[in-house]
Parts: sequence; C-alpha cells; structure tokens
Amino acid sequence: MALSTPVSFSSNGEYCMYSSPDGVLKVYDTSTSKISQQYTPSSHLTATCTCLSWGPKRPSAKTPKKKKKRKSLSDDSAEQEKNDIVAIGTSSGNILLYSIVKADIQSQLDKGHSESVNDLCWDENQGYLYSCSNDHNVIQWDVSTANVRHKWKADKGSVHSMCLCSSNHLLTAGRSIKLWNVETKELLKTFTGHKTEIFRLLPLPLSADASDSPENMYFLSAAQNDRIINAWQINTSSSDKNSITSFSLPEEPTLLDVCQQSTEQVVMLCAVTRSGQVVIFEHKLNGRLKKPLKPKVLLQVSTSGAKDSLPLPIPILAAQICDQDILIVHGNFLKPTFERVRYNSADPVQCLIREDPRKVSLQTDRSLSKIQTPDVSKDSTVLVPGLMAPSGPSQEPGRRSKRKPSITDMSMEERLNAISVDHPSHPTREPPQADTLARLLTQGLQSQDKKLINNVLMQASEKVVQNTVRKLPIQAIIPLVQELSSRMHTHAQSSSKILRWIKTLLTIHTSYLMTFPDMVENLSTLYQMMDSRTMMFNKLSRLQGKLDLVLSQVTAQDQPEVETESLEQPLLMYQEESSDEDFGLDDFAPTQSDTEDNVDLFDDIEEMDKTPDQQNGDEEEKNSDDDEMEDSPMENGDEEMESE
Repeated sequence: MALSTPVSFSSNGEYCMYSSPDGVLKVYDTSTSKISQQYTPSSHLTATCTCLSWGPKRPSAKTPKKKKKRKSLSDDSAEQEKNDIVAIGTSSGNILLYSIVKADIQSQLDKGHSESVNDLCWDENQGYLYSCSNDHNVIQWDVSTANVRHKWKADKGSVHSMCLCSSNHLLTAGRSIKLWNVETKELLKTFTGHKTEIFRLLPLPLSADASDSPENMYFLSAAQNDRIINAWQINTSSSDKNSITSFSLPEEPTLLDVCQQSTEQVVMLCAVTRSGQVVIFEHKLNGRLKKPLKPKVLLQVSTSGAKDSLPLPIPILAAQICDQDILIVHGNFLKPTFERVRYNSADPVQCLIREDPRKVSLQTDRSLSKIQTPDVSKDSTVLVPGLMAPSGPSQEPGRRSKRKPSITDMSMEERLNAISVDHPSHPTREPPQADTLARLLTQGLQSQDKKLINNVLMQASEKVVQNTVRKLPIQAIIPLVQELSSRMHTHAQSSSKILRWIKTLLTIHTSYLMTFPDMVENLSTLYQMMDSRTMMFNKLSRLQGKLDLVLSQVTAQDQPEVETESLEQPLLMYQEESSDEDFGLDDFAPTQSDTEDNVDLFDDIEEMDKTPDQQNGDEEEKNSDDDEMEDSPMENGDEEMESE
C-alpha cells in the first residue's frame, strides 16, 4: 500500500524528496525551503512514484597516502556518490536508483515485480535492497549488479510494508506480520493484531550489540483506518502473538518516525495525522501494558486570524525527529515551508502561529531572475501607447514608392495643386480608436487603475472575453495573470467571471506561459486557494448524504398511514347468477329486435310519401283493427270461463 504523498527525509534532515502526482521528483533544501534539484523521469506519467527510501550513508574508503595529488572533481563526486542514493519504487514494478550528486538516475532495477512496488528497505551492512509489491513477492536486490539475489512469495495477498530487524531476518506485513529468515526463506513467526492492511513497520534497535539474532527486538506497526499503533517484541520461542504496548492517536496516522534517546532506553515516537497534526509519545518499553498510551505533546500550526475571521489550521505534511528538534513541513508541496521546532515535553499542546500561505506574496530573488522589470515611480504619469500590434501597409497594394519623386513624373493637376495657395481639401481621417477593451485593459494594467481594470473584467460575454484576450499584447499577459490571481482572493461573487478570464487566458496564451520561468510561483497562490476551498468538499458531501437519509426517515415516520383498502377499487367485478325464482332471465332479453326497428323506419318513410286522403284511409283501417283486438281478448276469456 503506497502512501498518498511519497515523501522522505535524508538521515541528517538536510534534504527532503517529494514526488508530485505527475511523477516529477523534487529535492528540497530544508534550510532554505527551496528546490535544490528537480528531475522528471521518462516514464513519469505511465509509471508514477509509489514509495521512496534513502540509502545508507556509508563513509568513503580511506586510501593510504602516497603522494600529495590534487583531487579532481570526478574523484570527489565518486566518493560522495556512495552516500546519497535514493531508491524510488514505481507503479509499473521497476525500481529507480537516483543519485543526488549526479542529479540523475544512476541505475534501474527491473524484471523483478509485475505490479506496483509498495515499500523499500535497505540493508546498511551488506548494501542489499529489499522490495515488496502487490504481486505477493519479496525480492532481495544486489545493487552493485542490479540483479535479483533472492525472490520468494511472502503472503497470499499484497505485501504492503517491511523492515529489517537483523541482517538475516525480515519482517513483512499484509494483513498480518510475518518474520522470515532471509537465507532459508523460512517463516519463523506470525503476529496478529490489526484488522486492516498494515502500511508501516518501524524497527526499534534497543539492544546495544548488533547480533544476527532477532530475539528481544521491538518494532512498531500502523494500519489503515486504525487509530492505534502497536508495539511488538520478537520472541520466537513464545507462542504469544499479541502486542505488548499500544499508542492511541486522535485519528489515523499517515507518516511515522521513531528514535531512541541516548540517556535511557526511552522510545520517542512522532506521528503525523491525517488532519495535519503531529503527536509525540515518550515511553520506555519494559513490559506489557493493558491500556493504550496517550500522546505527550500535540503540535499544530495555524494562522493568527483577523478581527472578522477565525484562525485557520495549516496542515503539517511530514515530520522527522532530529536530536531534540522536530523537523516539520507545513503548507503544501507547491510552496512548502520547512521549520525546526524545539521539543518541549512540559507543554502538552503547542500551537505555532504562522502566516497564511495562501496570502503570502511570493518574492523572487531579482538578482537570479533573467527578466528584469523596470522600477516605475508612483508619482510619474505613464502615457500608454495604443495597441502594440504591427500596423498594416501605409500605401495601397501594387503601388511602388519612390524615394525622390521627380517633377516630370507629376501630372499637370498635381503641379497646379502644388503651386496653388488654396490646397484642395483632403479627406479627413478618423481619429484612432482608444475605447477597445484590449487597449483599456492594457492601460489599466500599466497605470494600476483598479476602476478601469474592474470595468473590463466584469464583462460576462464569452466572445468578448476571447477577443479581448486574443488582442492583448505580450507585455500585458503576465501582469494580467497576477491581477487575476489576486482578485480570486477578494469577493466570491466575481469569482465566476474571473475564472472565465483565467481559463481563456491559459487556453489562448499557453505557449508563451510555458516559456515564462516564474509561472509556477505566480500561480501557486491560485493552486493553494483551490486546494483549501475543495478540502472540505468530500466531508460535506458525506454529511449531506447522511442528513438526507435521516430527514427522509423522519418524514416517513411523521406521515399518517393511509388506509389503502378503502381507496382501492376493483378494475373488474364478477357476480354469479342468483338461483331465486323471482329473478328471471327476461330482464336481460332485449325488448325489441333490430329488424323491428328497421321496419318502423321504413314505415315512417312510406307515410311521408302518401297523400292526405291516403293517410286518412289508413287511420280508419287502423282504428278498426284496434277495435277488433280489444274485442278478441274478451271473447277468449268468456270461452275459457264456460269450459271451466
């Protein structure tokens, strides 16, 4: 498991190496907080850096004095080259050996790992290098020949960290910690105590004699998403697999450093937390403890704060113990600040008040800068010329100009106009335009007229912004970048318009800005402001999701339960026929057929076609028929009565 920010200090604290997310290696001088070296590997985009490890500092071999010779620079560099070497693990599985003296890659260790390298460890006595990877393997490298000396499978999963506890014994960590014999590849013991992946192992050589046996040696371990750092004692004859002491932190650690005080066997532990604080422990490992130890000193950095604003914390990126001082790095790695803090165990909470790095103006050494800008007095008035762009040809195309035009070449009209007193009226030229946005912005930048600059930058049209930036002279690009960067720290309402100007400026004038040497320093305040504003975005998003979930549950409980049975109606209802005698099928039979309706319709049409006399005759026949129908039922009834 590679750290999110690969950073490592040299043993004496003189240098600090950092690998940016794009794979660029930067070596800082801790005394001046400036970049001493910068190197970009050829595969910095495809194989980024995952871990760093400074090599052992070995003294140069002394040769017998024969004659006094003048040492050349090549001899001195050869002696110093053995001291300052940094091993760099990459995500592709290769390992680079970087030389501080040469400021270049000295050698490359490849054909070992097939996946990302998670941790590196040096053998100070024999000069070997150990590496572990996600491919479950541990490799022992011979640095002098750049070849694999030993390779074995150390775990069923990824191996995240490791450390040497003796010259022939190695500790590896995945989800559990394992003790190996390097020569025989034999697993001696397994330690269990963390629930998540262990990303850091640190040995504690408390014994005075440097023997090959790992017995009674101590080491520390830290796991991911775990606020407890465990201390272990190696005892292969015992079956105990638990830790002897634990250190309790306020939150998850990201970087660890440990040392031993010279007076007694007291361990001093320094841990950097995820929020940017440093906690310091002091403890003498002389037995098993039941309760976790609490930090003795808490170190943090913050701003002083103004009348209308609260102090803001400044995160601490890394820390290392240097004798009685704590070397810390705070701010961010675009413009880090290195500082040595005197350790005082009597004060449990130490807060350092420093200036806000987002508001600190970046001052460059003008003696080292290649571009010298003239000093302009504020009392003087600068008359700004028009748009400094090449003007078009003054003459018409196709017409040749002569240096000495002769009189013979002039026409008669031109001669008369030349000798006449009343010259003909020439067409008046229009005055030059001085109200374009490009000219106004250039004048405002050179005269530092804030009102004029504000009127131009408040333009919201994207097309107007693009045309204005495209017509800007080269001399006004850098002042415009500085002005836009400073305006981003003012009112938040105008940030959207300022961002449109910054985006357009970086898009159109990219080629020129890449050649400017101080461009990174000019944009560093903008980077810092963006990092600070987006720092709390993830936490706020998680909080918003949790609040939405809680509110949805509360509203669901407050709403009354609606009786769904009363509101629901059937889409189709089927009822079986009743067996009652009163219920007949005659109700479902039609009263009149369709043929009868059609007959009635034709009868009506025929009646309309008849004459009035025919209609009267039909009525009489109808009346007579009705009388016969009325008499017939009575007769039928009488006959039935008689038969009875």
